[in-house]
Amino acid sequence: VAKEELGNKPKRKGGQTKEGIARCTFEDKILMSDIVFLRAWTQVEVPQFFNPLTTALQPRDQTWKGMRTVAELRRDHNLPIPVNKDSLYKKIERKPRKFNTLVIPKSLQANLPFESKPKHQPKRKRPGLEERRQRGVIVEPRERKIHALVQQLQLMNNNKMKKRNLKEKKKKKAWEEEKKKEEELSKKRKREERRDKYRKEDKLNKKSRRA
Repeated sequence: VAKEELGNKPKRKGGQTKEGIARCTFEDKILMSDIVFLRAWTQVEVPQFFNPLTTALQPRDQTWKGMRTVAELRRDHNLPIPVNKDSLYKKIERKPRKFNTLVIPKSLQANLPFESKPKHQPKRKRPGLEERRQRGVIVEPRERKIHALVQQLQLMNNNKMKKRNLKEKKKKKAWEEEKKKEEELSKKRKREERRDKYRKEDKLNKKSRRA
């Protein structure tokens, strides 16, 4: 069990492994300030022993009676079972943790490629010119109407462009299909012309042999 006050418990990782071997991970991020308690168990052989009862060596007409148990004593004296507050189950309330930002040393940053280098922009104490301009500008009702009209015109133009692109794609697809059909027809014609040519040559060869 680790970080008992925050309830950071380990979870088993992976499938079935050899007996005594396990891979675990923690629910929350482990910090350098945390204390991890590892509790391991091992099989121990308990030595067998016996306790001779000398009181059992008594006459048969008398029944042997042993010492009363703790439960019998509590029941006779109406004593409640003592409760340890630390042993009771408590609801774990986990507060959201805020981790510090990743700090890369400058010596390591120098060896990193440009894409992997952190791009930190220092925060401005005063707002920039564009920000101040946006804050200070008050839009009049006429300017709002003009702005809304421009947005509507842009939306209409975008819809027209989409429709035009769809038409062009359909035309291109139809043209490609027609071109494919023409190529197949031309191949078929060339094949037939070749066959006619070979037939004529064969007939001429046969005539020449007969002559």
